Amino acid sequence: MARPAKRVSPDTLGGRIRAARQSLRLSLADVADGRYSTSLISQIERNRVEPSPESLSFLAERLNLPLDDLMALVQQQRESEAEANRYKENEEKLNHALRLLESKHVKAAMELVMTINIEHAPPSLRWRLYALRGQCFFSLRQFVEAQRQFFQAAALRPERIPTEQVHEATLLHLHLAATCRELGYLDLANDHYETVLKLMQPETPIHYVAEAHWGIALVSFERADTHRDDQQWPAESERLKYRALHHAENARTLYRSIGDEINESLLSCEIALIYQGLGRLDEARACLREVLEKWQPQVAATPPTAKNSLEERRQKREANVVAAAAAYLASLELQCQHYELALEYVRQAHEAARKSYTLRRAEAYLIEGQILEALEQEQNRPISGESGAERAFRAAIEELKPTDRMAALIHAHDLLGRHLLKRGRIKEGEYELDVARALAQTRRQWQELLAITDEL
Repeated sequence: MARPAKRVSPDTLGGRIRAARQSLRLSLADVADGRYSTSLISQIERNRVEPSPESLSFLAERLNLPLDDLMALVQQQRESEAEANRYKENEEKLNHALRLLESKHVKAAMELVMTINIEHAPPSLRWRLYALRGQCFFSLRQFVEAQRQFFQAAALRPERIPTEQVHEATLLHLHLAATCRELGYLDLANDHYETVLKLMQPETPIHYVAEAHWGIALVSFERADTHRDDQQWPAESERLKYRALHHAENARTLYRSIGDEINESLLSCEIALIYQGLGRLDEARACLREVLEKWQPQVAATPPTAKNSLEERRQKREANVVAAAAAYLASLELQCQHYELALEYVRQAHEAARKSYTLRRAEAYLIEGQILEALEQEQNRPISGESGAERAFRAAIEELKPTDRMAALIHAHDLLGRHLLKRGRIKEGEYELDVARALAQTRRQWQELLAITDEL
């Protein structure tokens, strides 16, 4: 039994020719008229072969069709094929760039994605390309530009997406949420982390779910740490801290379930911070000491390896855990006025942070500055020139200046300004506070603009 002919759209060249032939009740052989093979006519009707100018003129005459209309359909078919080829090429580049990103070859991925003209890409591909650009900028810690690209992607992302692209949509909102949090836009970050949880499906990678819970924990705790002149705020702040604790514990459990010890330990540090915020200092201290005892010997004993290797990246992540645990312990002992012990933990934080990331180095300097300031006040003796606290605060600012970590930079300038005012250096102190206020104002303006953009 012969198979039914594959349906060809009547709006295409082949469809128009087939419809005309069938309307005239002609067979393929009738149309070919001995001049061309029936196989060729069949291939043309199925849009498998583009006819030559001579055969197109012949078909127009045989089927009583306007030659100009057929030539227009030929051009349309060429453009359609070119579009399909561009889509395939761009899809291949996108997938190659994603693989480069996964293997941490960020600059190579960026160079590849920048060769794609997004404006000329099909709409179904455009949002994915913007998301990929955003991931490159995010990996380079250029958060402002990353956020701009992610918002473009979110705005273009269709309401309904193919099942095979749900993974990319989830990753887009995870990155957008993380970028907003890095820049201090906590409400927007929370909204996008919630979106990620709504997108979750049974086949969603567990670490995506864990990241979303972790993000909500971070955002909730940071929001709880703000200060408001509101009688109801203390109760709301405590509610947010317990919300943070709930999501942090969820994230830690998920990382433990997939054997990710590094992120499990980082979550333990986060949980310790929340304990500290809730006044549960003994639990916080025990949690952080356990992390430090587990990872510090390993980090101290590991010799450095070749740059950009998988081993080097693993070492940086391990050092990051030690730097975080030591810095948080220093902050805890500062709160308890155990200044010498706090300085010992800061020394450990500095040592690990040198093998870790910029934010950890800045964090260690900021806590060191606060400890030295407390010691200076306790000793109550005049200090000529630059104090140890001032040097530490300025070192933190220098670490943060090249980055887009706006919230941390505002905090550093604020601490330095207040320290200088306490030392009677009014003009310099006011200058630093003005810098902090200007940065905060810039951030507020961005928040308003981004909130409107996100809503649109």
